[in-house]
Amino acid sequence: MISTCILLLFIIGEVFGRVVNFSLISFGDKATVTFNGKTLDMRRIDDYSRVFSVSGICPDDEFEYSYTVDGFPEGFTRTLEKKRLTTHNEFFGRKDTLMPLKGMGYPKDKPQWNRSIGPTELFDESYIPTVIFDEGSRDFFITGNDTWTLGRFTIIIKDEIFTEEQVPTKAQNRYQDKFQFRIKLVNKIHKRRVFKFRANPADPCFYRQSLYRDMVAAVGNPVHNQIIVRVYLSDGTPIGLYLMIEVTSSKSFIKTQFYGNEVTGKVNVPDTGLGFPLDCSTGADFVKGGPFYAFQYSEGEDNKKISYLTDAMHELDVTDEEAVKKFSKEWFDLDIFFKSLCFEYLTGDWDSYWMYTTNFVMYDAPEESTAKTFKYYFIDQDFDLTFGIGLSSKINLYGEAFPSQSYKTLVDRTWNVAGYDGDNREAIDIFLRGGITTTMFENHLIDIVKHVFNPVAFGRRLEEYVRRYTDEVEWDYNIDRLHIGADPNKTRYVWTMNDYYENLESTPKASVKWGLKQWVRMRAEAIASEFGFEWDEEPLDPVEKFTQVDIEKDTTDDQFYLVGNNTSNTDNTDNTSKTNQGSVTTNTPNTDTNKNSAISIKTLKSTLSWMILISFIIGFFI
Repeated sequence: MISTCILLLFIIGEVFGRVVNFSLISFGDKATVTFNGKTLDMRRIDDYSRVFSVSGICPDDEFEYSYTVDGFPEGFTRTLEKKRLTTHNEFFGRKDTLMPLKGMGYPKDKPQWNRSIGPTELFDESYIPTVIFDEGSRDFFITGNDTWTLGRFTIIIKDEIFTEEQVPTKAQNRYQDKFQFRIKLVNKIHKRRVFKFRANPADPCFYRQSLYRDMVAAVGNPVHNQIIVRVYLSDGTPIGLYLMIEVTSSKSFIKTQFYGNEVTGKVNVPDTGLGFPLDCSTGADFVKGGPFYAFQYSEGEDNKKISYLTDAMHELDVTDEEAVKKFSKEWFDLDIFFKSLCFEYLTGDWDSYWMYTTNFVMYDAPEESTAKTFKYYFIDQDFDLTFGIGLSSKINLYGEAFPSQSYKTLVDRTWNVAGYDGDNREAIDIFLRGGITTTMFENHLIDIVKHVFNPVAFGRRLEEYVRRYTDEVEWDYNIDRLHIGADPNKTRYVWTMNDYYENLESTPKASVKWGLKQWVRMRAEAIASEFGFEWDEEPLDPVEKFTQVDIEKDTTDDQFYLVGNNTSNTDNTDNTSKTNQGSVTTNTPNTDTNKNSAISIKTLKSTLSWMILISFIIGFFI
């Protein structure tokens, strides 16, 4: 009987063609798909994701198809290539569901950060996810209340849907129409559970902080993953375009960034357990004897080891090469720290350690520490106030010529920019006033400008953003906001597409005196002149991190991780029990799979396809 069924399935495939699943995100009531003169009704797969789906027998050859919602066609046709069995989760009205972007490269002989699980499907930049909050959460997006509990959070990525109810959130920057907020989930999404939704209200181009992160990742520093998403209420009310990022001080970030395997997608925390990530606010500096109040720790943890690092930092002889190497290995990764400082300087990142003693994370790795030494890593975060945005006269002492200034102007100066900010920068005074460490910093600065921060490499990446996201920005700039910022002491920014195009080049706007390309060109030219070098004539492509041998070695027993199967959404440090029910993964005690669940659309599509084939078999025997 089984062999007969297999034979019949083969015959059906040969005679009738392939079984394709069509999947569409729409806020309409009725959706259909048309191909080869045939129209199929699509059905909602649940009551919260707004995803419609249907499977059908389709030609083996490439063919065209189109969607219609509530009687309105998209106005264009789509094409499905040979052998593809799914359209992925398409968004009604967006022609390109997938669009791979050219990345930023760095020389192969430079170290890369290979300790992360990588972006995973959640942060796949070829796809634009859709985030949906329940209609009952409308008041939060109107008022911008400091704290709130969202009724339901749902995110639709390329082939999966994740949802959770009763999600706590916190708003920031409520003086802007589109404010920032963060959420913390109970269940993980590809091993992450704490996210910020960055609004970019002061950036006419929207891309500044995304590009900053791209550069940091390209040169091999640990950094959050990110994805640009559309946010809606469940009734279709648009909220806006956001940059969804990991929270770098969260345990889920530390686990996936420091103890992950990108080939297998697994997280393996060492027996030592995790260290204490410290979220650093204004005044966080390495002052011998403290105070260290601005190195903020989570409940049940502490920041005591920072004082030992500070002592070791002040005792270091920066002219002794062996001592510097030993310090970097045992106490503080200097290459990562200096590359971070390079980007703070290059982008004018004033809301940072160098210019404001804030907005970074210090993480001590217990597995690299001893009873007498504590190994720390520096992780920069929050890149919105960069490339000239919000740069005040307290920091900018050179007016419009600021991007053309040497880094040395930021070494030999007094700071005290605002309350809690000190007169100097301890780490800058120790490391950048001569010796081996200054040479290390300058070498990193030269490499970064040669290969990443220049009009060629940066320009290509920016053009990729423009190609992919211009339509998304236009959508965002033309929607009616639910919230209107009303703080009389704050500037409220409302941008147009004219602002977008002009500030990509060299036209100043209310929040920034320089265009994005203009800033990069001025800074890169000044540094190339100061150190006497030329940047790459052609941009480098990203280095392949893993060879096929690495993949085969690390996935002998875990092949499913390479094909996007996500029915497992826990790492080896989780204590929650997991139950699988068909295409639904739930973590107890959340037994209601409709409330808190991760649905694998790939599994659903497979089920639908089998149902169609089985119906043919039944018809054959009848």
